[in-house]
Amino acid sequence: FGSSHGVPTRHRRKEPDRLPDAAMAPAEGAPPQGSYQLGFQITPLVDGQLDTSGDFKGGPHPPEEDPLYKMACENRDGGNKMVKMERYEEAIGRYSEMIMQTRALDNEVNIEWTDEGHNAVRQLRAAAYLNLSLCFLKTEQWTHASNTATRALQGDKDPADPKDDVLPAEKKAKALFRRAQAQSQGFGNYAKALEDLKAALVHTPKDKAIEQEVAKVERLLTKATKAADKKMAGFLTSKKVKDSEGLFTEELRPTPKPEPKLTEPMKLSDGLWLAPGAEDKPKVEPSDENVDVEELSREINEMKEESPEEFAALRDKIQKKLEEEVAELERKDTEEADKEGEGKTCKEEAQAEAGTPLKAEEAEKAQADAVAS
Repeated sequence: FGSSHGVPTRHRRKEPDRLPDAAMAPAEGAPPQGSYQLGFQITPLVDGQLDTSGDFKGGPHPPEEDPLYKMACENRDGGNKMVKMERYEEAIGRYSEMIMQTRALDNEVNIEWTDEGHNAVRQLRAAAYLNLSLCFLKTEQWTHASNTATRALQGDKDPADPKDDVLPAEKKAKALFRRAQAQSQGFGNYAKALEDLKAALVHTPKDKAIEQEVAKVERLLTKATKAADKKMAGFLTSKKVKDSEGLFTEELRPTPKPEPKLTEPMKLSDGLWLAPGAEDKPKVEPSDENVDVEELSREINEMKEESPEEFAALRDKIQKKLEEEVAELERKDTEEADKEGEGKTCKEEAQAEAGTPLKAEEAEKAQADAVAS
């Protein structure tokens, strides 16, 4: 490491000093993905002094002329070569180092910053994240693939800085496409993947690859939805559900915790307290015998003075209730009177019908007596 103007910087990477491919490869028995190694050889001292040939010697300068910016560009180009050779773990190392260099560049001194300079550094960092998302997809590191695609779109600050939204439309579509692939292939989240794919089509409306992926994910989403509906239907018609056994066995059901007993009075509301032992007493159903008329009258008078509107509403409600009850009583009395009247009429008619044959018999008897005499 050397220092050109007060801030430590690493010398420009030299290809002859890089470790051999065997040193960059994962160790035998190590997981095939999810890790990588950064390796380089330290250049020995030259005549007892640090080799500062790659350090910047000038004064104030634009960011594009800073050694860190140039080293980041070298890592970008080297990472692109690794991707073409399908050496994705090494490419991940190059792009990761590139991101660290662009971050360090933000803190360098003697840089004459302009809007164009800030944009160039942001473009470089966004490209690194975009390329990382590809490498993580190829190595099936789904979470990293999704996260780096997101950072390519909005930067790596939290909360996101709108100034980091620098990718052109076609690269935004690429980032959304890669994040959709991570969601679909890695997590089976087809709804989220479809959302990203449709957003990608907004940036590149005639992209055939994205259109094909949309059709593919829509089929997968339909299939997954039908499978879920079928599984739920099977569960709802299963014997366990019919027998009210539910999803869980008794061993998995949570045991209800007993209510803690009070050791001191607990305030429930203003003027209402619960004394220890009161919760164990049997509840008394309300009845007319338990109504304290004097207390009730006092509360009503207080309401009349403090809340006239509530008192008026309560009075109207009680009046309406009384009128309904009186009307109901009158209706019942009328029905009972009608039933009694009908019963009396029926009885008289029955007696009248029974009395007619009797008079005829009496007349016949009287006629017979007259003949006999």
